[in-house]
Amino acid sequence: MSRRAQGNVAAAVLLAIFAGVVYLCLDFGPRARMIPLPLAIFGLVLTALQLVWQNLRSSDELHVDLISVADRDGAAGEEGAAGNTAPAPDAPQSWRKEAAAYGIVAALLALVLAVGPVPAVFLFTAGYFLATRHYTWRASLVYTFLFTAAVYLLFFVLLEIQPYHGVLAPLIDRFA
Repeated sequence: MSRRAQGNVAAAVLLAIFAGVVYLCLDFGPRARMIPLPLAIFGLVLTALQLVWQNLRSSDELHVDLISVADRDGAAGEEGAAGNTAPAPDAPQSWRKEAAAYGIVAALLALVLAVGPVPAVFLFTAGYFLATRHYTWRASLVYTFLFTAAVYLLFFVLLEIQPYHGVLAPLIDRFA
């Protein structure tokens, strides 16, 4: 089977899945279909564009040599061929980076559980921007306010979801 035929089969399967999601969403209530229906329609459109794009191009443009993509500069391939397989310089650090990423996600989840999503988004975003020094402190606070307002407007105003105030809400209410 040619690459083009394989791509067409994969795109047809995706089209069938997205069409099935659209069909299933029609039985949902108006609020229940607010997320899956637009995503499925977006997926249908992108998959149809992919089908058109891959069938209108020549088959030579669709061929990708993964070895040449992975070895653009040629230096890594020569070292590997000579048996000089030195580990990447950041290999020992990879578990630390992965642990830090899991720690960041765990901190956000703990904040959401403790104080609710809106204060958690504010504290987490401000803390992250200030700790990484990606922006100045003023820009960090402006982006934090904008992002928190966007989350509040999306979930509590537009989607009308009842806010969760966190596990610490009774304790905060007692002292407030």
